[in-house]
Amino acid sequence: MLEVMMAVGAGLVVALLLGWALWARPLAGARAEAAAAAAERDVLRQTVGEEQAKRAANATEVMMLKNRLDELEGADAESRRLGSELAGLRATLEAREAAFVAEVARTTERFEALAGKALEGAQKAFLERAQARFTEQATTSEASLKQLLQPVAETLKKYETRLGEVEAVRAESYGQLKQQLEQVVLGQAAVSGAAAKLETALRSSGKVAGRWGEEQCRNVLEAAGLVEGIDFEAQFSVDGEEGNRQRPDFKLMLPGDRALIIDVKCSIDSYVSAAEADDPEARAVFLRAHARAVRTHADGLAKKDYAKAIGNAVEFVVLFVPGENFLGAALEQDRALMNDFFKRQVVLAGPVNLVAVARTVAALRDQARLAKEAAEIAKLGRDLYDSIRIMGNNFAAVQKSLESTVGNWNKLVNQAESRVVSRARRFRDLGAATGLDEIGELGQVASLPTLPSGAELKALPAADAAE
Repeated sequence: MLEVMMAVGAGLVVALLLGWALWARPLAGARAEAAAAAAERDVLRQTVGEEQAKRAANATEVMMLKNRLDELEGADAESRRLGSELAGLRATLEAREAAFVAEVARTTERFEALAGKALEGAQKAFLERAQARFTEQATTSEASLKQLLQPVAETLKKYETRLGEVEAVRAESYGQLKQQLEQVVLGQAAVSGAAAKLETALRSSGKVAGRWGEEQCRNVLEAAGLVEGIDFEAQFSVDGEEGNRQRPDFKLMLPGDRALIIDVKCSIDSYVSAAEADDPEARAVFLRAHARAVRTHADGLAKKDYAKAIGNAVEFVVLFVPGENFLGAALEQDRALMNDFFKRQVVLAGPVNLVAVARTVAALRDQARLAKEAAEIAKLGRDLYDSIRIMGNNFAAVQKSLESTVGNWNKLVNQAESRVVSRARRFRDLGAATGLDEIGELGQVASLPTLPSGAELKALPAADAAE
C-alpha cells in the first residue's frame, strides 16, 4: 500500500509541475500542453493499475508458496520420523537374521552328527548284505550265464553256417556273372560281325536288301498284334489294268472286306556311303542320291495304282522304309517328298508310323469282330427268347392237363371210398376177411406244384413282337 501511495503522490507532483508549467507559459500553448498532460496522465494511471494488478497477483503467489513451504516442512519432519523408524527396523532385522544364521549353523552341526552315525550303521549293514548276496550269486552265476548264452552261441553258429552258404552262393553267382559278361562280350563281337556281314549283303544284292526290308515290315506288323494269314498276307500277285502281274509286298485285311497295301523300299547303298564318307560335300552328295532313290520308288508305286488293280483296296498305299534314319535322311534332303506323294495317295512310313497304322488296323478288326459277335449274341438271345416263350406255352398246357388229371383222380378216390372201399371193409367187420391185411387209405392229391414264373412264361409275347 505504501508503494501505491508513493506512486499516487508522484503522479500528483507531476500533475502540479505540469500545471505550473502550463500556467507559466503563454495562454496560446496552454491548451495543447494541457491535452498532452491529460493523455500522459491517463497513461500513468493505466500503468499504475497494471502495477497494482501485478502486485496483487504476486501477493497471492507468495501466499501459496508460503503454504506449500509449510506443507513441505511438515512432510520433511514426517520423513525424518519414518527414516528413524526404518533405521530401527533394519537394526532389528539384522539382529534377527544373525540369530537365525547362528541357529541354522547349530542345527546343521547336530543333523550332520546324527546323519553320520545313521549312515555309518546303514553302510555297514548294506555291505554285510551285499557280501552275502554276492557270495550266493557267485555259486549260481556261472551256470546261469552258460544257460543264458547258449541260445546266443547256437544263433552265432547258425549265422556262421548261413554266412558260409551265402559266401558260396556269392562266389558261384560272381562266377556266373563273369561268364555271362564274357558271353555278352562275345555276343557283341558276333553282333558286330553279323552287322558288318548284313551291311555287305544289303549293299551287294538288291534281293537281299528287299528280303531284309520285308522281314522288318513283318516284325513290325506282328509286334502290333497282327497275325500273318489272318490279319495280313505277304507276297501275293494281282493282275494290273494292262494285264501285267503285280506283286505287292503286304496286304492288311480291313473290316468290310477292304485291304491296305504296303510296299517295302530298302535301297540303303547311298545312305551307307554317306555315313562312311569323311568329306561333308561327299556326304551331302550321297544323301541327295538317297533321297532321289526314295522319290523314284515312290513315283513308281504311285503309278501302279493298286486300288484299281485289287478292287477292294483303299485309295492310298503305304511305302515302308525299314529305318527311321533312312526315311529321316531322305525327308531332310527332299522336304517336299512327303507332301508330294501324299497328294498322289502314297504315304511314306518308317517303323514308328507303321506301328501306329498296324495298331489302328488291329483295333478296327477287333471292333469289327466285337460287332459281329454282338450280332451273333443278339441272334442267340432272340432264339433263346422264342424258345422260352414256346416252352412257357407248353408249361401252361401241361399244367392245365395236370390240373384236370388231379381233379379226376380226386373224384375217383372219393367215389371209391364211398361206394367200394367202405363196403369191402364190412367183410372184415363180419369176419369174412380173417387173416388178411386191412385195406389202406386212398390218398388224394391236395394241390399241384406250380412254377414261380409260370405266369410270366405264359405272358411272354412272340419273338417278333418282343423286338
